[in-house]
Amino acid sequence: MPRSAIITIGNEILLGRTLNTNLAWLASELAGLGLAVEFSLTVKDEPEAIRRALQQCWASCEVVISTGGLGPTADDITKSVIAEFFGAELEFDQKVWKQVQSRFAARNLPTPEINRNQALIPKGFVALSNQRGTAPGLYYSSGNKSFFAFAGVPLEMKYVFDSHAKRILAGKHGGTPVIQKTLHTFNISESALAELLSGFRFPAEANLAWLPQTGRVDLRFYGSDPEAIDKAVAHCLPLLGNHFWGRDEDTPAGTLHGLLRAKGFSVSVAESCTGGLLQKMLTDPPGASDVFLGGVVAYSNAAKQRVLKVSPSTLAEHGAVSEESALEMVSGIKDLTESQTAISVTGVAGPDGGTIQKPVGTVCYGFSVLHKVWSLTQIFSGDREQIRHKAAEFAILHLIQNMQGTMI
Repeated sequence: MPRSAIITIGNEILLGRTLNTNLAWLASELAGLGLAVEFSLTVKDEPEAIRRALQQCWASCEVVISTGGLGPTADDITKSVIAEFFGAELEFDQKVWKQVQSRFAARNLPTPEINRNQALIPKGFVALSNQRGTAPGLYYSSGNKSFFAFAGVPLEMKYVFDSHAKRILAGKHGGTPVIQKTLHTFNISESALAELLSGFRFPAEANLAWLPQTGRVDLRFYGSDPEAIDKAVAHCLPLLGNHFWGRDEDTPAGTLHGLLRAKGFSVSVAESCTGGLLQKMLTDPPGASDVFLGGVVAYSNAAKQRVLKVSPSTLAEHGAVSEESALEMVSGIKDLTESQTAISVTGVAGPDGGTIQKPVGTVCYGFSVLHKVWSLTQIFSGDREQIRHKAAEFAILHLIQNMQGTMI
């Protein structure tokens, strides 16, 4: 199988100010072409660092891809280093220059003279047109090896890859695609999940990756033999029991939306400690308005009383963080919106406010599906952001389990 490597160039990546989403996307695309990534390097915008990365990758892999540093400014040095590494002079490409000018003209802007740098192409390279920006991609072929350089902007990188590089790679290097299938689990730790699967012998052609998420665990089966992957998934699925909730590209909100649509139900939400995060999750998928009626963020006790009709005596006797208050919150939002299902969440997200009886991470829920109403309490670990994320996602997954009839 041909080997591939990815070089990410950018100080902003190494400073932690920008996430390297290009790596994840490119690695997935290359795996689908049978060009699974052997390794990746992230380096500074410095000539020697880029040169060393090119040397290491070009010496050991058939396909090398770099992202970043193709802009027109002084810190965009990638192209000149690439040209030097491959012993190619930079030549002015009039066709590329016209494309750069047309990009600015489309926005009724004059083309800055500095952008002429983007029309400089290493001799022997092919310029790959970029309709999403002004920096063309670069392609170089030598024997059984291929090199590509893309702009670091994800939108531009993806466009050039999909429009040009994918076809070139499939024709010259395409091998057996890496098959990937994912099972999503909930309400079980990675170690407990490992115990559930401890007795299963995986086919030699199937591999398993454990992917802990914030509050849940994904199992990814991968390999080049589709039958072996299907066999591994089919054998493991029954072992997961009620902890299984979805596959592959399924998301908690998308899965819940599907269940609600199938039953003709709507959902509404009353939030306190999650501050609207649960409603954001529920409205992230397109078409959310089909099932999501609305919600209330009632952070103060006064808002809980005034908007959700939570009894003052309930708040005085049990506190805002209690199953009693959560039940009245869920009834209040359901009455307010006339939805068939509803969720309420109230808790202590921290870092302060916890007590011995209700430590930081304590979250109380209310749920209602038609005439059925119930409550429960969970204690989550982590910082404030993690607790809020876990609390919001738990609410969705728990309702999914109830509606699937698999609630633990």
